[in-house]
Amino acid sequence: MPECLGPSDLDPSEIDHYLTKGLSHLDSSSTSNNRYISEKILRSTKQLVAGWFVTIKAQITESNCPKSNTEAKDCTKLQGSKSKVCSFRIWEQPWINFTQIGVTCDNEDTQVFRSRRAISDEHFESPAERVHGKSTHADALKNGFLQFMNKYNKQYKHRIEFNFRLKVFRDNLNRIDLLNKYERGTARYGITQFADLTEAEFSKLHGYRPELRNENELPFARANIPDIELPTDFDWRAKGAVTEVKNQGLCGSCWAFSVTGNIEGQYALKHGALLEFSEQELVDCDKEDQGCNGGLMDTAYRVIEKMGGLESESDYPYEGADETCIFNKGKVKVQVTGALNISQNETDMAKWLVQNGPISIAINANAMQFYFGGISHPWASLCSPNSLDHGVLIVGYGVHSYALFNRTIPYWIVKNSWGPSWGEQGYYRVFRGDGTCGLNQTPSSAIVA
Repeated sequence: MPECLGPSDLDPSEIDHYLTKGLSHLDSSSTSNNRYISEKILRSTKQLVAGWFVTIKAQITESNCPKSNTEAKDCTKLQGSKSKVCSFRIWEQPWINFTQIGVTCDNEDTQVFRSRRAISDEHFESPAERVHGKSTHADALKNGFLQFMNKYNKQYKHRIEFNFRLKVFRDNLNRIDLLNKYERGTARYGITQFADLTEAEFSKLHGYRPELRNENELPFARANIPDIELPTDFDWRAKGAVTEVKNQGLCGSCWAFSVTGNIEGQYALKHGALLEFSEQELVDCDKEDQGCNGGLMDTAYRVIEKMGGLESESDYPYEGADETCIFNKGKVKVQVTGALNISQNETDMAKWLVQNGPISIAINANAMQFYFGGISHPWASLCSPNSLDHGVLIVGYGVHSYALFNRTIPYWIVKNSWGPSWGEQGYYRVFRGDGTCGLNQTPSSAIVA
């Protein structure tokens, strides 16, 4: 099991991520029949320059595992093999799926691998060389922004807007750097489709609007928490209570997706069939919320009960815009008789979820703007629990065991509504146990007839 001996700008999960890439490249180019494994991490650094530039110096050795073995966790040092020190240099531009890896071991020649580009020579061109040698930092930033625009089909009306979005993109690179630098879990953050939006614009896009709450409404009843022993992990996706990930688009309708996701789970558990229900019905017909300009899950529960229920997704399909209400009570597939507020204690939340199904929650989505994957655990200063702006759905939980550094990390599995290309196939894993990003502030569920 490798030790981390020297200074590091990377957390353990990042070291594991990048070192795995480096060792995999080394294995592919070596003449040995066996895999290499790391014994000691001597030094690691990370720099944000037109992407991520990571350097890791490690002591490695040949293992007893053949290259055909894809799992390195059980590999040990091959008897008689000699250790050597290697420097791994990895440059990633994830928004264009570009990776360049250079490996130098002791006095051996440098080996270079590039993805999505032809190898014209064996020289590893670092981001610093590229920025300072062939172009300015401003040019590199602009080129990165143009690549981002091309990947996500971004278009701006005029030069003034282009320049403004370029500045936002640059500022967001700094925010990404902070999130990665101070991440306490295993999450990685990078350039997503939202990298040209300010924090305020991104927050407004989600649609959770706590200021719309009607203070005269009586609160829902408190849910009874079952007295059960919790399993180590639990996932309603594997039990037929969660539909496919949907996409709210540019409409601030997260609240509607959170509600329909919860009702879909409740209906499946009560009636034994997994159906998809209509978010567009709520966007168009819930006049107590504000459609694509936002709303609240609590209000939506009440409105569904008053209207008489929800139609199916196929009968009232999603348009992602405020349209005229065309609700047909004769096509209602599910009715709601009320809702429950669930305890803010996360152990209680887990117990209720195991016994009763997915939970609707609100969360501060600040860290989600740039989320790539892993278990997200930002500091409160980067993701305030008091600034809830997004409605989502908890569908399960688990514990990540990180044997390399003797850590375990409990997490929630959260279904988002930004399509399957975002995050982990549309899902967000977030730390469980300390109210990260306010996820425990408003847990609730509909009561399905």
